[in-house]
Amino acid sequence: MSAYEIVRPVWRRFRARWMARAAAHVRRGGHAAVERQDGGLDILLGVDGAGKITELGLWSILAIEQQRWRRVKEGPAAGLAVTRVRARYEGSVLDWCERDSVHEGATRAIDLDCLECGACCHEANVILDEADFDRWRKAGRRDLLGRAYLKRADGRVTLRFAPSGRCQNLGHDNKCAIYALRPDNCSAFVVGSEACLAAREDTLKLRDGLEAEAG
Repeated sequence: MSAYEIVRPVWRRFRARWMARAAAHVRRGGHAAVERQDGGLDILLGVDGAGKITELGLWSILAIEQQRWRRVKEGPAAGLAVTRVRARYEGSVLDWCERDSVHEGATRAIDLDCLECGACCHEANVILDEADFDRWRKAGRRDLLGRAYLKRADGRVTLRFAPSGRCQNLGHDNKCAIYALRPDNCSAFVVGSEACLAAREDTLKLRDGLEAEAG
């Protein structure tokens, strides 16, 4: 089944002196951008029962090209995850907060259908590995291993997209022609993540926030 109801975190912006409010928002399921006193920006994210950052939280920091985070040791945010935002990505994080300013509460439920959407199948960097190649060989799809579908650069192998920006495996009906054999990088893509929302906005012009509500 390709349709999902996703409960995603709602972003809020806080100043450092309101850390207790930021932490409370995150504990209710939201994400928080916290303006430090030195003018920089941190993001405060929730953790699961094992103390690991949540999946949507992890994909939020991956969206700004970061992987490292730490647990807050003391204060009102103790136990939560925090990471510092590089200056070049501060605008992106603040844009998420602006987008979500129309939504009430700490979380938002949205319905997404991957097989009807296909937004992530445009202008993507799909990295492939040997597991993908083995899957295609076993399925008798050695054609997928050729230069028409693959490109190599900087020691990595990625899918070659059409000049239009569409994945060559994306049909005119907006469905993946190799869905059962799709790369692991595609199947691991998290529905409702910031990368997912960005793809929908860039490709389909669907923004889950301010402009869409105002229009």
